Amino acid sequence: MRKTQMVTDRELEIMKILWARGQASVRDVQEDLNRDSGPVAYSTVQTLLNIMEDKKGLVRHVVEGRTFIYHPKKSSERTIRELTRKFVDRVFDGALDRVMVALFDSKPPTPEELDRLRAMIDDARGQAAAPAEPAAEGDKDA
Repeated sequence: MRKTQMVTDRELEIMKILWARGQASVRDVQEDLNRDSGPVAYSTVQTLLNIMEDKKGLVRHVVEGRTFIYHPKKSSERTIRELTRKFVDRVFDGALDRVMVALFDSKPPTPEELDRLRAMIDDARGQAAAPAEPAAEGDKDA
């Protein structure tokens, strides 16, 4: 299995299009990009999708007639979680407190966001304190 690699801004835009649509042709992606972020050539989109499939394992395609239809290989939640973990490890050496300091320095949270963050921290604290349940016989990772 390929490790999730960091993605460029443009690749992330393409992934968001595919997640929203579920699937899309090169032309569909190009039209959405042109509408949302300015002109981009068909050949550029095609090249990016090829890289995202062949080198990064982010998408896959099926052929319908003469058209390649691209699908995201993973959900947005799973991909974002993997990319975030990799970013936190690479930039912050895995230190969550340093991540939070950087986030608070870049954009002060609203009182509502602080309330939600406090609730998430309380949930995480509860999960960390709970004893781990033994894995079922069929759940072991090889």
